[in-house]
Amino acid sequence: MGKRLFLFKEKFTGLPAYIILSGWIVFGGFLLMEYAQYDPHLLNHILEIRYPTTALHLVMLLFPFVSTALGYLVNERIKLHKETLSYQEKLESALSSWRATFDSMPYGVMLLDRNFDIFRANDYIARLCAMPVHELAGRKCHDVVGCGIGDTPGVCPMRKSIASLDTETAEYYHKKSNRHFLLQSTPVMGDEGLLSVYSVIDITGLKEKEKKLIQGKDAFFNMLKDLDTSYRELKALFDGLVFAFVNALDAKSRWTRGHSERVTAYALSIAKEMGLTESELETLKTASILHDIGKIGTYDAVLDKPGRLTEEEFALVKKHPGKGAEILKHIKQLEEAIPVIRHHHERIDGSGYPDRLKSEEIPLLARIICVADAYDSMTADRPYRSAPGKEFAVGELKRCSGTQFDPEVVAAFVGLLQPEEP
Repeated sequence: MGKRLFLFKEKFTGLPAYIILSGWIVFGGFLLMEYAQYDPHLLNHILEIRYPTTALHLVMLLFPFVSTALGYLVNERIKLHKETLSYQEKLESALSSWRATFDSMPYGVMLLDRNFDIFRANDYIARLCAMPVHELAGRKCHDVVGCGIGDTPGVCPMRKSIASLDTETAEYYHKKSNRHFLLQSTPVMGDEGLLSVYSVIDITGLKEKEKKLIQGKDAFFNMLKDLDTSYRELKALFDGLVFAFVNALDAKSRWTRGHSERVTAYALSIAKEMGLTESELETLKTASILHDIGKIGTYDAVLDKPGRLTEEEFALVKKHPGKGAEILKHIKQLEEAIPVIRHHHERIDGSGYPDRLKSEEIPLLARIICVADAYDSMTADRPYRSAPGKEFAVGELKRCSGTQFDPEVVAAFVGLLQPEEP
């Protein structure tokens, strides 16, 4: 009994409980009155069918059940009202949080209908337009923002987003505030139909950085142009000095005039045939032009002697590769060419000079110049003999391939001089 009473109190309180108890109290009072008057014939009296007594009995019998049902309905209505209030509070709290978030966004946000009318705008838009938030509702977004592009289908992001049903963007410069904005429109479906979430994002800082980057890039490219001009000028000066060296050498003897240029042309042709890189070709070109620069220190009488050289004179001539390397050693730009100049008279079998290197010990570029130098010497007049000719020179290259000359270099050069018949 106590448990049932506890459950009743838990389920029904206040007005619903009063209604239910009132019904049962009235019913109880009715039974007591009937009992006092008709006992011991109470049950027969209640069940006796006699108008209007029977109607009264029926009403009194139903009264507690009706009051219980009415109390239950009132209780459910109270519970529903409390739940509604609770949900309303939650909604108001969520709405308040949403409004706080919406208004605290670091960029402008508006909700628009298809006619560009504003449903809602945040504080950022209000500050940008210098008007209260509540006055923005119903206004056209392009009038408020001042972009003036609402009637331009190819520019307005909202028009494009409505057509594409996707997010669209456009950049816009706000003259009044001297700021750049990114306008972004995203279509959403709401109760009122298709709406647009329209964002106004300040990109002035990005634009300024972009401008600085462009200015920095232009300055960098201008610097590169200046460096390129300076490099070309230095390169021209360097090449001029190299040819001045060669001209000084050519001035010593009419027999060797043009020799360095011809050797350079032959050597570059061989190198290209062998597939050398552009960097290697550049080094080879410099080394070929300067390969005999050491002869500047050789007496003119020896270079122009019409007869055979003595052992002492030939020993003097053999010093020119080492002298050339010594003359040029302080020029940093020639550090890759100097070993080539020093060793262009070395032989594959190790019998050359000045260091008696052999085979792969000899730099490849030096082996190429060795072949080109020998060929030009054999196809040009000298004070002590006339030129033997091309056929003799080719024969000597083949005969000395593998001993004096690199076979691979000889094969490449001979292939250029004597191309196979088709």
